Amino acid sequence: MERKEEQKKTSSTAALLSVLFGTALGLVLLLLLALVAAALVWGGLVPETVTNLMLTAAAFLCPFAAGRVAIQKGSGGPPMLVGGGTGGLLCLVLLSVCWGTAGTGGFHGPFVSLLLMTLAGGCLAGLLGRKSKRKKKKR
Repeated sequence: MERKEEQKKTSSTAALLSVLFGTALGLVLLLLLALVAAALVWGGLVPETVTNLMLTAAAFLCPFAAGRVAIQKGSGGPPMLVGGGTGGLLCLVLLSVCWGTAGTGGFHGPFVSLLLMTLAGGCLAGLLGRKSKRKKKKR
Protein backbone atom coordinates (compact mmCIF):
# COMPACT_ATOMS: atom_id res chain seq x y z
CA MET A 1 0.00 0.00 0.00
CA GLU A 2 2.82 2.37 0.85
CA ARG A 3 4.54 1.59 -2.42
CA LYS A 4 1.54 2.76 -4.48
CA GLU A 5 1.40 6.01 -2.55
CA GLU A 6 5.13 6.48 -3.09
CA GLN A 7 4.76 5.82 -6.83
CA LYS A 8 1.92 8.36 -7.07
CA LYS A 9 4.04 10.91 -5.22
CA THR A 10 7.06 10.41 -7.48
CA SER A 11 4.85 10.39 -10.59
CA SER A 12 3.22 13.71 -9.67
CA THR A 13 6.60 15.21 -8.83
CA ALA A 14 7.99 14.02 -12.17
CA ALA A 15 5.00 15.49 -14.00
CA LEU A 16 5.42 18.81 -12.18
CA LEU A 17 9.11 18.95 -13.08
CA SER A 18 8.28 18.20 -16.72
CA VAL A 19 5.66 20.96 -16.78
CA LEU A 20 8.09 23.47 -15.25
CA PHE A 21 10.81 22.45 -17.72
CA GLY A 22 8.41 22.86 -20.65
CA THR A 23 7.17 26.22 -19.39
CA ALA A 24 10.69 27.60 -19.03
CA LEU A 25 11.59 26.39 -22.51
CA GLY A 26 8.36 27.80 -23.97
CA LEU A 27 8.95 31.17 -22.34
CA VAL A 28 12.46 31.40 -23.77
CA LEU A 29 11.19 30.42 -27.24
CA LEU A 30 8.36 32.94 -27.04
CA LEU A 31 10.71 35.75 -26.07
CA LEU A 32 13.09 34.85 -28.89
CA LEU A 33 10.30 34.77 -31.48
CA ALA A 34 8.89 38.07 -30.19
CA LEU A 35 12.37 39.57 -30.52
CA VAL A 36 12.64 38.28 -34.10
CA ALA A 37 9.19 39.70 -34.92
CA ALA A 38 10.16 43.08 -33.46
CA ALA A 39 13.42 43.10 -35.43
CA LEU A 40 11.57 42.27 -38.66
CA VAL A 41 9.07 45.08 -38.12
CA TRP A 42 11.76 47.53 -37.04
CA GLY A 43 13.91 46.68 -40.05
CA GLY A 44 10.98 47.29 -42.39
CA LEU A 45 10.94 43.74 -43.76
CA VAL A 46 7.41 43.06 -42.50
CA PRO A 47 4.52 45.57 -42.28
CA GLU A 48 3.15 46.39 -38.84
CA THR A 49 -0.25 44.94 -39.69
CA VAL A 50 1.20 41.41 -39.71
CA THR A 51 2.54 41.68 -36.14
CA ASN A 52 -0.60 40.25 -34.48
CA LEU A 53 -0.55 37.25 -36.82
CA MET A 54 3.15 36.61 -36.20
CA LEU A 55 2.76 36.77 -32.42
CA THR A 56 -0.33 34.54 -32.48
CA ALA A 57 1.55 31.95 -34.53
CA ALA A 58 4.49 32.20 -32.11
CA ALA A 59 2.09 31.78 -29.18
CA PHE A 60 0.90 28.50 -30.69
CA LEU A 61 4.28 27.14 -31.77
CA CYS A 62 6.18 27.86 -28.54
CA PRO A 63 4.05 25.82 -26.10
CA PHE A 64 3.63 23.13 -28.76
CA ALA A 65 7.38 22.72 -29.24
CA ALA A 66 8.11 23.10 -25.52
CA GLY A 67 5.36 20.62 -24.63
CA ARG A 68 6.71 18.06 -27.10
CA VAL A 69 10.22 18.41 -25.68
CA ALA A 70 8.90 18.20 -22.10
CA ILE A 71 6.91 15.05 -22.93
CA GLN A 72 9.84 13.33 -24.68
CA LYS A 73 12.76 14.48 -22.52
CA GLY A 74 10.99 15.26 -19.25
CA SER A 75 11.05 13.13 -16.16
CA GLY A 76 7.60 11.64 -16.68
CA GLY A 77 3.90 12.04 -16.17
CA PRO A 78 0.90 11.61 -18.46
CA PRO A 79 1.47 13.36 -21.81
CA MET A 80 -1.80 15.32 -21.75
CA LEU A 81 -1.08 16.59 -18.25
CA VAL A 82 2.44 17.68 -19.19
CA GLY A 83 1.42 19.31 -22.50
CA GLY A 84 -1.69 20.99 -21.16
CA GLY A 85 0.12 22.05 -18.01
CA THR A 86 2.90 23.59 -20.05
CA GLY A 87 0.43 25.56 -22.18
CA GLY A 88 -1.67 26.54 -19.16
CA LEU A 89 1.28 27.71 -17.08
CA LEU A 90 2.69 29.67 -20.01
CA CYS A 91 -0.78 31.19 -20.45
CA LEU A 92 -0.80 32.23 -16.78
CA VAL A 93 2.65 33.80 -17.13
CA LEU A 94 1.47 35.85 -20.13
CA LEU A 95 -1.70 36.80 -18.29
CA SER A 96 0.22 38.03 -15.23
CA VAL A 97 2.69 39.98 -17.38
CA CYS A 98 -0.16 41.68 -19.24
CA TRP A 99 -2.03 42.44 -16.05
CA GLY A 100 1.12 43.82 -14.41
CA THR A 101 2.06 46.08 -17.30
CA ALA A 102 -1.22 47.21 -18.89
CA GLY A 103 -3.77 46.57 -16.15
CA THR A 104 -7.24 45.49 -17.15
CA GLY A 105 -7.07 47.65 -20.30
CA GLY A 106 -4.71 45.14 -21.92
CA PHE A 107 -7.34 42.40 -22.19
CA HIS A 108 -8.68 42.95 -25.70
CA GLY A 109 -9.45 40.70 -28.68
CA PRO A 110 -5.95 39.94 -30.00
CA PHE A 111 -4.61 39.22 -26.51
CA VAL A 112 -7.44 36.79 -25.73
CA SER A 113 -6.76 34.95 -28.99
CA LEU A 114 -3.07 34.87 -28.06
CA LEU A 115 -3.92 33.23 -24.73
CA LEU A 116 -6.22 30.70 -26.38
CA MET A 117 -3.58 29.78 -28.96
CA THR A 118 -1.04 29.33 -26.18
CA LEU A 119 -3.35 26.94 -24.37
CA ALA A 120 -4.22 25.12 -27.61
CA GLY A 121 -0.54 24.63 -28.51
CA GLY A 122 0.19 22.93 -25.19
CA CYS A 123 -2.93 20.76 -25.39
CA LEU A 124 -2.09 19.63 -28.93
CA ALA A 125 1.39 18.63 -27.75
CA GLY A 126 -0.25 16.54 -25.04
CA LEU A 127 -2.70 14.94 -27.45
CA LEU A 128 0.09 13.73 -29.70
CA GLY A 129 1.62 11.86 -26.76
CA ARG A 130 4.96 10.10 -26.65
CA LYS A 131 6.87 8.53 -29.50
CA SER A 132 6.95 4.79 -29.38
CA LYS A 133 10.44 3.46 -28.81
CA ARG A 134 11.73 0.98 -31.36
CA LYS A 135 13.27 -2.20 -30.15
CA LYS A 136 16.65 -2.96 -31.61
CA LYS A 137 17.03 -6.26 -33.36
CA LYS A 138 19.79 -8.56 -32.20
CA ARG A 139 22.12 -9.79 -34.88
